[in-house]
Amino acid sequence: PLVMAKNSAEQNALLQQVVEENNPIDVCDIYVFSGIVAYIYSRYELAAALVQKRYELEKNMSRTRLKWGVTAFYDGLIFLAMAHNSSEFEWSSKISNVMSNVKKFEQIGKSNNEHKLLLLEAEIKSRMGEKDNALKKYQLAIAAAEKNGFIHEQAVANERAADFFLRNNDKDKASQYYGEAYSLYLKWG
Repeated sequence: PLVMAKNSAEQNALLQQVVEENNPIDVCDIYVFSGIVAYIYSRYELAAALVQKRYELEKNMSRTRLKWGVTAFYDGLIFLAMAHNSSEFEWSSKISNVMSNVKKFEQIGKSNNEHKLLLLEAEIKSRMGEKDNALKKYQLAIAAAEKNGFIHEQAVANERAADFFLRNNDKDKASQYYGEAYSLYLKWG
């Protein structure tokens, strides 16, 4: 799907092994993590295709691997990115389902999921044109991710906030948030 390892031969060998073993859990994990990488690199169509493939596999599984809210969070970000770039109703209904899952995870583990819920809410508010509410949610998401030590998701929240400012013609603010996102991605490694 997307090169995740420094050595693409290593990744290809891993993919081949998983396919040969026909282990749906491992295949789903590859779809989850490849989807996250695709999302971070703004390859939204690829990310959405990987989510769809995972959903197809999960239909035949007795239970799915939810990864404590991470899967729902990135599914939501992917669906919101697709909704920003499309007028299809399909994405809106998927976002609604994801939001209810993220809210459940936030109730179970607030420190792990508060920033996830806030960022998804910010993206929804942005999509609805509620600029002031969106900005507050972005700021809260960034602060919650920082407070709870989620550097990579703090970076994602900064990048999404930067995109928000860019969409709203504030290039100076966008530049600040992109710079912070870049710094956090470097810190994350």
